[in-house]
Amino acid sequence: MKLDRIVIKANDYRKSFDFYHDILGLKLKNSWQRADSWGALFFCGEALIELIWYPEGEGNTECSYIPEFNKTEIFLSVNDVDSLYDKLKRYEQIRATRPEDKSWGHRIFKITDPDNVKIIFSQPI
Repeated sequence: MKLDRIVIKANDYRKSFDFYHDILGLKLKNSWQRADSWGALFFCGEALIELIWYPEGEGNTECSYIPEFNKTEIFLSVNDVDSLYDKLKRYEQIRATRPEDKSWGHRIFKITDPDNVKIIFSQPI
C-alpha cells in the first residue's frame, strides 16, 4: 500500500491554489475548471495533493467523488526545517509555530493552509 493523494476541499480555490503553488512551491501536475468543479493536482514527493472546489458548495450528482470537510493533518518531510521556516515566515498570511525538537527525534514546525488544514514540516535530527 502506498499513499496516492491527499484531497483538500477548498473554501476559496484561488487562495488555496496560490498557497500550495506560490508559497509552498509545489509543482503543478494539472488543473481544471469545469462547470461542476475546479481542481488542481500538485506533486508532493511520490504522492499528490489535490485541491477541489465546487461552485455550488457541495458538488453535484455528476461528480464521482465529493470529499467532506474534516480535520486533516499533513506531515511533510523536508531537508532543512529552519531554512523553510525562515522562508515561510516572510509571508504575512502564514502563521507558523517556531521550530522545535521533539522527543521522537524530529525537528518540526506547523502552519495551516487557507482551509485550516494543519501542515507539519519535519526533519530528522
